[in-house]
Amino acid sequence: MVCFVLIGGTAFFVYHSLNLFNTTLDNLTASTFATANTPPILFSDKTNKEQIPTSTPEIISTTATSTDISTTATSTLVTSTDISTTATSTDLKLSFSFPKKNSEVYIGCAYQLSFQSSATIRLLETALIDDGTNETVEPSASGLARENKIEPNSQSLDWKVGVVWPGKYYIKVSNINGADLKSYSKVFTIRKMSKGISADKREKICKESNGSF
Repeated sequence: MVCFVLIGGTAFFVYHSLNLFNTTLDNLTASTFATANTPPILFSDKTNKEQIPTSTPEIISTTATSTDISTTATSTLVTSTDISTTATSTDLKLSFSFPKKNSEVYIGCAYQLSFQSSATIRLLETALIDDGTNETVEPSASGLARENKIEPNSQSLDWKVGVVWPGKYYIKVSNINGADLKSYSKVFTIRKMSKGISADKREKICKESNGSF
């Protein structure tokens, strides 16, 4: 009787265990088939959307090229303008109508350095030169400014003769309108007023010497 009970219990346990195993296996199999039959997720749309902006580098490159072309064109224009300005400056001609050769001017008298030019003169760099030594007389002594701004439509500049040694001199122009160009006046004589001369006599001498130009 005991053996029968043990054998029967063992058989029931084996049967129940096999039944549970088969049930679990069937569930796992069904889950596997369900996963296999599920349609795959398509990523092509998302991928394509992310790849759409591939043309952006080409647009940037085109813009940069256009800017470079524009810059090159501007540089060429500036170069052409500089060449034109240089040519115009080189063509400048200036000659003095004052002072004339062998004219006499007096220390302390005011004169007008007059000139003629092929173009409008805006700026002159001038100096008084000793004809004997060819040395430049400093503006503080000569009374002639180094840089002279010329008034519009004017062809002269003012000069009050400073305290210099009497003798022969000439005016030198070393720069015209910012260009390194040279021009020279005729040689003239600077004289000193006699001592003890009256103011009226001095004024008369200044006027007469102005007329001599």
